Amino acid sequence: MTKEYDDNTTFSPASRLGRITGAAERRVADYLVRSGSKAAPMSAQEIAAAVGTSDATVVRTARTLGYANLRELRRALADESDETDLATRLQATIGDSPTAHDVLATAVERHLEALNTLLRRVPAADFDRAARVLSDAAHVWWCGTGPSAHLADYAAFLCRRLGTPSGSLTHAGTDHADELLSLRADHVVVVLAYGRVHPYVRVLLHHAADVGAHVVLVTDTLGGRLATPIAAPLNAGRGTPGRFATHGPTMVLLEALVLATAAAHPDRSDTTLATLNDLRRSLAGKRVDVDPD
Repeated sequence: MTKEYDDNTTFSPASRLGRITGAAERRVADYLVRSGSKAAPMSAQEIAAAVGTSDATVVRTARTLGYANLRELRRALADESDETDLATRLQATIGDSPTAHDVLATAVERHLEALNTLLRRVPAADFDRAARVLSDAAHVWWCGTGPSAHLADYAAFLCRRLGTPSGSLTHAGTDHADELLSLRADHVVVVLAYGRVHPYVRVLLHHAADVGAHVVLVTDTLGGRLATPIAAPLNAGRGTPGRFATHGPTMVLLEALVLATAAAHPDRSDTTLATLNDLRRSLAGKRVDVDPD
């Protein structure tokens, strides 16, 4: 079963102001549009205090504007300037951490919050469907660019180590065309596509549809964006909107997908690990197991 998404990109909060009819909600919406990305890290309480209204009015405003919740609205505000406001987002992340250990404590707190959010945003049915798609594939490709390229390489490495033929697609320019030549009908591509959908992702999705390969889409914004069928969308965020992005939740999600795939083929995983340890012993001249007893 696949899900389809429209080709329209997500409308900005400013373009949705016509949906507001109430005076209190209008004040909230005007404040958010005027503040832009500066409002992205703010809580409902902080926004309410700035406008002079209630938390409930802030939440209702987000829904009236067409967002599932306040978090989605905050993410839209952050996305409008993600590529030009890195310094502001960095300062919002570390500004309240006077010592190095405070930075560590804040990072751990953010990751724990992000992981709890991940469990809520990725329903069991969606994850199980993605795991089945990977388990049934003859080859798993992991696609990501920029920082996500390293996550794609890591996931492919871990897949191979546990017995699943795997590789990574990490180019966004014309070199991506050579990568796409490897796609086959019995393959699956796990695409890491956060924020806006870049042209190379659209080319990949259309080519995957042409050859019959399945796609698992890992993103932070699900909704009216793509016309290409997606076998399993996974709504994974990158931390608090308006703050410096964290890839911790994505790393956990990818490891879980790889482990779920290995669990579906335990004999294959055990055989591959045994072969790996034999090869390591041959190379080192002594036993050097990956996971020593």
